[in-house]
Amino acid sequence: MAEEKKETTKKTTPKKKEVVEEVKVEKRFCTNCGKELKEGETCDCSSNATNSAVTVNGDAILNTCKDIWNTIINVFRRPATTIKEEVESKNTNKSIILVILLAITFALYLMSIVSLTESSASDLTYGVSSTLVDVNYFQVFIYGILIYALMTIIPIVSAIIVAKITRNADFSFKKAFKLYIISSAPLVLAYLGMAIIFLLDVTLLDIIGLIAFGIISISCFFNFILGFNSETKIRDDRRSYALTSIIVLWIVLTVVAYILVLGSIAGDFVGKTTSSYGYNISNR
Repeated sequence: MAEEKKETTKKTTPKKKEVVEEVKVEKRFCTNCGKELKEGETCDCSSNATNSAVTVNGDAILNTCKDIWNTIINVFRRPATTIKEEVESKNTNKSIILVILLAITFALYLMSIVSLTESSASDLTYGVSSTLVDVNYFQVFIYGILIYALMTIIPIVSAIIVAKITRNADFSFKKAFKLYIISSAPLVLAYLGMAIIFLLDVTLLDIIGLIAFGIISISCFFNFILGFNSETKIRDDRRSYALTSIIVLWIVLTVVAYILVLGSIAGDFVGKTTSSYGYNISNR
């Protein structure tokens, strides 16, 4: 009799599911650069950005100073080429910086002239004149800025008027401004040099400085005239007329402007002298 095998099946009980708790961790990021930050960590991107900005600005200032210096020197070496390149350039930052430098150095030059004149007057009158007028050098500095502003506006306006008369519509105020300032760039060194020479008050240096100053001034004047001639398309039969007209108009406007400015300065000087003189008499 065959034995019947009974198959037994083991019943397996399913394992209990493990409960996994998800822990949510809030991540922190820098609001400036987006860097992921750990707990308690702070980002240093702001300080790095500040340091790099200072470095970049310093480099930019240094490069600008070198560029200005090279332009001044190149106007001496090759004036026609340098002036043409700068006038045709779309960037006006260099011209703006140069006109500020020219105004400041001219004001310093004017202050040195006043100082030299005051010193000479004191020597001649044994110090009497120094008690009459107290020179306000800050006011002299402001007068210098205003006078140079006139010295800049007059040739520019003269050039524009002549350009319009000769039908050169492309010669704009911007081009005239850049032409005059770049042509006058060497005067930055001339004004500053003369201010130092007058403060030293050495007769021989004064004479040499005035000769050098005159040569530089004349060369800057011709640079402007020749630059105007090359930048404007003037017909041959009108060329001499245009150049002569701009010079005459320039001189006339300059004389009128200087009469007005010197009249204002003289009036201020006389008023101060009178009031100071009356004060000295009343105290005797």
